[in-house]
Amino acid sequence: MILKPMEVKNLKRGKWIDVEVYDGDVRVLRRNYCGVYELFHRDNPRKIEYFEDLQLFKIRYGTLIKKFPLTNISKQRLEIYKVAEHLDLSSLLKWFSTYGIVNLKKSINIDGLKIDYYLWSSDADACNCEFQIIESKDGYTINISKEPFEKIKRAS
Repeated sequence: MILKPMEVKNLKRGKWIDVEVYDGDVRVLRRNYCGVYELFHRDNPRKIEYFEDLQLFKIRYGTLIKKFPLTNISKQRLEIYKVAEHLDLSSLLKWFSTYGIVNLKKSINIDGLKIDYYLWSSDADACNCEFQIIESKDGYTINISKEPFEKIKRAS
């Protein structure tokens, strides 16, 4: 039986099901014995996506759009991008400031685009992450770096 992401209710530890994440793209969703959800292709079980809970899986692959607690935005960036599509800029920054401190580092205007560089410090995970917001007349785009601020190598 193949389910859609929003049809998955709960899995007992050690159980798995087939999930069609995109049209024609069927993957295995398994809950390991530690309670973490693993998503992988049946023919390539080495490339695994991990989800702490089913809610994050549904945010990424389903139609559920819900704000969730932020601990490390570098690790959660793919889920944040999905939620950010449905939020305005002030709501996004308010959501970020709920779970950490948002500091504007600098602002640049280039060809009608306003680029804001931010540093976000987590309240829970004690990590600092950089992100940029590009504003245009059509809306905004957010870019979150893959690595936390401490791991980014700076040229001197």
